[in-house]
Amino acid sequence: MNKKALIIIIVAALVLVIVGATLILTKDKKQEIKETKTEEKQAITEADIIKDESYGGLNFTNTTLVNDNGQYTLSIDVKNPTEADINLEQVNIVLKDKDGNEVISLLGYIGDPLKPNETRTITSFVDADLSKVTSKTIEPAK
Repeated sequence: MNKKALIIIIVAALVLVIVGATLILTKDKKQEIKETKTEEKQAITEADIIKDESYGGLNFTNTTLVNDNGQYTLSIDVKNPTEADINLEQVNIVLKDKDGNEVISLLGYIGDPLKPNETRTITSFVDADLSKVTSKTIEPAK
């Protein structure tokens, strides 16, 4: 076999190896993208986040914090357990990390006075990373 034929065979083999490696890497990347896109919603269930709280005569219950591919949704039911209207238009919902540091403070808008035994739901959508949140507190709106 002459040198020219040997060089052609070597170059052809290299091209086949490069094309094969590229196809394998591309397939793996497509699979990774597909897995990322199909992640399910993940509920954050830390006890100090979902715990029931009372503030201003109102009960804050059924708290959920859900991560949907980096978009977090916080939802809290607010109930007036008394026999009188309660006018508390808004509260701060402070989410904290394990060291007690504030991660974010969200304004919870309740609106018009709550009638006796009336329940409303506060819902907030957050793009910030809340994966380190381990607790929440309900505070007066500032």
